[in-house]
Amino acid sequence: MCIRDSCINDDFAGHDKRGRHFPIMDYALSKGVTLRDDSILVQPPPRSWYHAEMAQEFWPKLPVILEHEHYGGSKKRSAWDGKLLLKSVEDYHASFMSIHWWPRILLEENREIIDKINLRMGYRIQPINVTWPETVEIGKSFKVQWTWSNKGVAPCYPGGFPALTLKDAKGGIVSVLSDNKLNLRDLQVGPSANPPMTKHESEFVVGLVAPTTRPGTYDVYISVGERDGTPKIALPLEADDGQRRYRLGTITVDLADNIKAKDADGS
Repeated sequence: MCIRDSCINDDFAGHDKRGRHFPIMDYALSKGVTLRDDSILVQPPPRSWYHAEMAQEFWPKLPVILEHEHYGGSKKRSAWDGKLLLKSVEDYHASFMSIHWWPRILLEENREIIDKINLRMGYRIQPINVTWPETVEIGKSFKVQWTWSNKGVAPCYPGGFPALTLKDAKGGIVSVLSDNKLNLRDLQVGPSANPPMTKHESEFVVGLVAPTTRPGTYDVYISVGERDGTPKIALPLEADDGQRRYRLGTITVDLADNIKAKDADGS
């Protein structure tokens, strides 16, 4: 058992005993100790691993850790199979994997499957669709519709709240709009080909409180993080500002009288 790292070796339940519940493992889970499976791919199929069923108790609450057998030895015993390595991540809903072998050799000989694993291991939060008005009135609420998905195999354990940040032409932050009603920790996980989608509508206001917001067109950035809009989680998006905010487009904020005047002349 790793007290410092809060994980317990699956072999405490018996290295080849199958099942979901064992007294020592249930006790560890009750104390917030997660599961580490040492090792998989030691024996040829169908004995590649034994405790994926046990992992079903752990992964919804805590990140599961996998360790594979020494790569060279596994190959000699005809136990190594890249497709099975990927399947183990799926079956255990693994968040971490430690390797046994020279890292460069392992990567060069398994790059394709490792690339696939990196797209599934742990959580992978993605905004699938985000829509907002082209123009909004300062001090008046407007709505944002967004669809979110977790394309990983495990929940986003630390949690995080979506936010839009408005920046001026110099990169200065004008407004941070965070929705603390949607915790992305609650996104469901599913198969890679058809991950579950969560649609949500948020209501925001620009310029309701200080600092004063001036009329203008601003860049819109998306992020996931603290309730106050502080970014914490990297997203697989382009146009990163270096602080885990990602540019989506622009929005115009204006005074009510200006908006009415533009509507009146059709511009």
